[in-house]
Amino acid sequence: MNLIHSYDMKLETPDCFPGTDWYRAVVNLKDDITDALPYLNAELEGADYDAQAKVLLWKAGGIKYAFRPDEIVIAPVQEREEARRTAGEIIQTVNDIWKRKDEIEPNYESRKPPPKVLDIYRILPKTNCKECGSPSCMAFAAALRNDTVKLTLCPYLSKQEYSELTS
Repeated sequence: MNLIHSYDMKLETPDCFPGTDWYRAVVNLKDDITDALPYLNAELEGADYDAQAKVLLWKAGGIKYAFRPDEIVIAPVQEREEARRTAGEIIQTVNDIWKRKDEIEPNYESRKPPPKVLDIYRILPKTNCKECGSPSCMAFAAALRNDTVKLTLCPYLSKQEYSELTS
């Protein structure tokens, strides 16, 4: 049985990016999906769930999703047809996961936030050698925190020390 039976969708220009050439799709749900959020958290790899706020964030294929009890926000989308297709696909995903809920162990845990830039910087050599491709160790720390570079680019960063920061 489907959890989501119907919805409305609208495209918006994000307030934080006025004049941008992309949109966000706001999918207003007629059905409450609160009970599905822990199951989505268990099944969607890399999801970040905040049970208290009743929001689940997920990124896949360059698209970010925010699931709330009565809406799903999708961004970026370029035009209405892409938004309609992506909304249909994510609604189908939610319904598919919901149909299998008896086979899934719900996950109520939140993902640990990434370490602070200064905490990463403290375990770097602080030599600004540029071997990683960044102009400084601080720039590398910021890029690593934002997940835009890989840990292995710094030949002096201990994987063990970094994993201690993130676990």
